Amino acid sequence: MKILLQHVRTKLYVRSLGNWTANPLDAFDFQHSQRAIDFAREHGLSAVQIAVKFIDSEFDEVFPLPSQAPAVQSAQRNA
Repeated sequence: MKILLQHVRTKLYVRSLGNWTANPLDAFDFQHSQRAIDFAREHGLSAVQIAVKFIDSEFDEVFPLPSQAPAVQSAQRNA
């Protein structure tokens, strides 16, 4: 199983920052969804989604990135 970031419109996958590929086998495998989410947020990537790819593509899934809570709300929850 691979955890990838995919552009919503173009369907291309992140290979590295600023480098995209149509081939999921060449895409960067984040190995965990939280790593993919963190990468997208840290680098300001918009219009991307998480693509979960399996050896058998019948089971592939795509998920939108979860919305990011404002920093104030996060700070209040941690208090």
